[in-house]
Amino acid sequence: MRIRHLSVRNFRGIRELDWPVPDRNLLCLIGRGDSTKSTILEALRRAFHPQWNLTFDDADFHLCNPANPITIEAVLGDLPDEFRDLEKYGHWLCGWNTETLARADDPGDALEDALRVRLMVKDDLEPAWTVIKNDEDDGVPFRASDRAKVAVSLIGAISDRHLTWSRGSILSQLTETENISSSLAGAARAAKAALEARRAQDLTAFDAVAETAETTARALGVNIAASYKAHLDTEAINVRIAGLALHDGDMPLRQLGLGSKRMLTTGLQKQALRAPHITLFDEVEVGLEPHRIARLLQHLKQDDTGQYFLTTHSPVVLRELTVADLHIVHCDRGRIDVVAANKPAISDSIQGKIRSGAEAFLAPKIVVCEGATEVGFLRGLDDHWVAAEDKQSFAYRGVALFDANGASKIREIAENLKALGYDVAALADSDEPDQFSDADAQALRGAGVTVAKWHGALSIEERVFADLPWAAVMASFGAARAIWGDDGRLLDQVQTQFGQAFDRNFEGWADSPQLRTALGKAAKTSDWFKRQSWGREWASAISGYLADDAIRASDLVRQLTSLRDWIDNV
Repeated sequence: MRIRHLSVRNFRGIRELDWPVPDRNLLCLIGRGDSTKSTILEALRRAFHPQWNLTFDDADFHLCNPANPITIEAVLGDLPDEFRDLEKYGHWLCGWNTETLARADDPGDALEDALRVRLMVKDDLEPAWTVIKNDEDDGVPFRASDRAKVAVSLIGAISDRHLTWSRGSILSQLTETENISSSLAGAARAAKAALEARRAQDLTAFDAVAETAETTARALGVNIAASYKAHLDTEAINVRIAGLALHDGDMPLRQLGLGSKRMLTTGLQKQALRAPHITLFDEVEVGLEPHRIARLLQHLKQDDTGQYFLTTHSPVVLRELTVADLHIVHCDRGRIDVVAANKPAISDSIQGKIRSGAEAFLAPKIVVCEGATEVGFLRGLDDHWVAAEDKQSFAYRGVALFDANGASKIREIAENLKALGYDVAALADSDEPDQFSDADAQALRGAGVTVAKWHGALSIEERVFADLPWAAVMASFGAARAIWGDDGRLLDQVQTQFGQAFDRNFEGWADSPQLRTALGKAAKTSDWFKRQSWGREWASAISGYLADDAIRASDLVRQLTSLRDWIDNV
């Protein structure tokens, strides 16, 4: 069986979710940390929980408001004959269009037979599972035994239970019989007998208290068959099937590292669920090194009997998967949208972008930067804004930086990211209009992308050297000297741009438009800050000067202010 559609209302952080699920074996949910990815998995787990004693409390309701009932609905496809039987759910079948990913109230020739399963929890906190056809239907009960047959299981951060024979664990599913009750009862009796043999050594103090209890009982007329003594209660010893655990020699495997336990649990899951299964894997990367992440994902992809729902915060996972595997979760005040990364018009382009900038796809806001200099410069500004101006960090605001690796790629990348539901801004030079023109910038603004683009056909280096106070210009040259450690080389580069009358005694330089222009061009053409770390050092050296009232109206400050406003307000 397979999930074809998931609808959730008023469950934890989800006010509203409608997700037509693509027909793929592996679906990986990505997005920022509070986008409800794990809640989606938990909704699926609860929709097919195989027991009736599933507990809810007020905190499970959206905004902790039980006045609005929790509703979790899943459309199940690829049904077994048993579920289509008229004596079971045959009268309640609906149809699923695999082409349009839409549900019909009734089955049809061109439709896949499907079941619409609903879990509803009202303010009495009692869960009710039903199979329905229409919204207004009361439906028929969806039995616990049938929910178990859907074979939905969650592999979370804690996998210890699956390394025991406790009820519902993977090991118990792999075991053909659990009929060892008499042996376990014998173990409990043996423990009781062993303690009795050491009564004189170990239980004297306990028996003294038991004697006091016996005296009290006689005084109150409580009948005593023999005499009171301390002893093990075989019921409390709890030697049950759940106490049987997997060991390596004498070491229980629960003592393995977290990553190893999750790897083993996943492998056992595949062995236990030879029939079609639905497996939920929250934060698939937890506890695993990159090479083991790759091995695990390969293992999942090779399992054609399962439908896997994963979540991740790891760029390594993104790079190991294809764009068709990725689904971006966006949250807007409880309204959840799940966007497939393989949109037909942009899937080829996005695949390469994920390889080169996977980290950005895990944030809700992305600044597309022309190159490494801009990325580093903004990181340095972020450091300054947090430390000196008490502004919220990029990380806190959910902002990631994406290196476009050239002006000609900015528009395509920004448009693609916007199409995937991200909030997008761009920071670009204006010195190469054939690569990124005013028309490109205007087109992006029309699509809802904020664009900071320097006026005057200038690069970021030329803009900074032109607009900053003279002290900051000298600080910029000082940053270049610290990075390169070769004054003669830097002076040669400036002289090439300035001309023959250039004064090589930089300590005696005086402010002039010609010198500013030469410094800016030298920095640009000779790549003074053309690494992210160098751009960050540069910004650290000069960011304190941006608050100077004398340059408040400059293009540099206006463009950076517009970008900061976007970071704070979008």
